[in-house]
Amino acid sequence: MAELDVAEIYLDESSQTKNRYLLIGGIIIPSSDVVLASNAMREARLPELPRGEMKWGKVSNAKFDAYRRTVDLFFDADAFKRAHFHCLVVDTQLQNHGKFNLGSREIGFNKEVFQLANKFARLYKDYLFHLYPDYRETQQKPDDLRNILNHSRHKSGDDRDWPFRRCQFRDSAGTPLLQIVDLLLGSVAFGKNEHYKAENASQAKINLARHTLRRAGVRRLDVDTPMRGKFTIWHRQLQR
Repeated sequence: MAELDVAEIYLDESSQTKNRYLLIGGIIIPSSDVVLASNAMREARLPELPRGEMKWGKVSNAKFDAYRRTVDLFFDADAFKRAHFHCLVVDTQLQNHGKFNLGSREIGFNKEVFQLANKFARLYKDYLFHLYPDYRETQQKPDDLRNILNHSRHKSGDDRDWPFRRCQFRDSAGTPLLQIVDLLLGSVAFGKNEHYKAENASQAKINLARHTLRRAGVRRLDVDTPMRGKFTIWHRQLQR
């Protein structure tokens, strides 16, 4: 087999607690584009946001233009031309942790991370992967996830030799690409969990969510997008 290029996958989660829908999303981008993409993000945030972490929870009217420009980078910038965003949606009311996850929400969550990472592997057969989930408190070691993914790919007939070469947690505060995942995913979660209906809903978040979904060509959040594309949404069908 010819030598394969490496792509980096940055994963984040949204609405893990106190919401009906759990969402996990990620960007895949060739390693050779990462520096250019990160630098483009640093430029797009100026002058409104010269420092600090960009995240959905901080979207405000005063900083709105910086957040909108950052979202637009994903759809317009040359540095993001080969980058794709995929997310999955889990209806937590349909989860049965007692039957399938040894009574553990964490096991259930880890299974969904596996499902999304495995989707990347199925879709992008010309890459090897460095997987970077946002740092979180968990008993699962990143290398355990890497090994589980590689064994699953081997069992499914994937002819790449250990396609997941690296799996390491990254701190979103110092990782621009995790921050843009948070914005894209936050836009979907804001609509999916109907936060816009709250009496005190942030108008800036309403506007950014609408803008992001319009740019993504997403008209409905109750159905799946096509499996492939620049921006996809996948509703998980859970065992009952």
